[in-house]
Amino acid sequence: MKVFGALLILFSGAAIGWIYGLNLRRREKQLGEFIQFFQWLSTEVQYSALPLPEAYAKIAGRLKGETAGLVECCREFLESAHGMTGDEAWQESINAKRERFSLNEEDWSVLVDFGRTLGNTDREHQVKAITQTTNRLELRQQEAKINADKNERIYRYMGVAAGAIVVLFIY
Repeated sequence: MKVFGALLILFSGAAIGWIYGLNLRRREKQLGEFIQFFQWLSTEVQYSALPLPEAYAKIAGRLKGETAGLVECCREFLESAHGMTGDEAWQESINAKRERFSLNEEDWSVLVDFGRTLGNTDREHQVKAITQTTNRLELRQQEAKINADKNERIYRYMGVAAGAIVVLFIY
């Protein structure tokens, strides 16, 4: 029975370390999804001149993962009877879907800042704001990749080591 308990503790520590490591990779992937979203949004704003809800619907159909859900949520807020502005819908969507992402506060600040310009300027300035947001997210993604490459294995090893230390203290 003691061996089973020790193995369970060791496995739990390893699982926790593994989960933390996976969250680092998830952040990198999710930033890439947002970059893709903003590139498509730039194209829609610049060339198609679609209204924002239609552009969001078109883009959400092509996106995968949590980002598609956030974009779809924003579209729903825009089409609701509440008469929200683009910024209000974007901020509400972020608040509604935030817990599903592995992004940190600096990543969220980039996304929140983008919402402040949404629908408040002409097409040319919208494209510039989208391009600026894309560039900022690309920098965040590079930082996330470096962080994941450096720390993913460390989290895994620390999880196993923490489990082993707990086992040693208990037994």
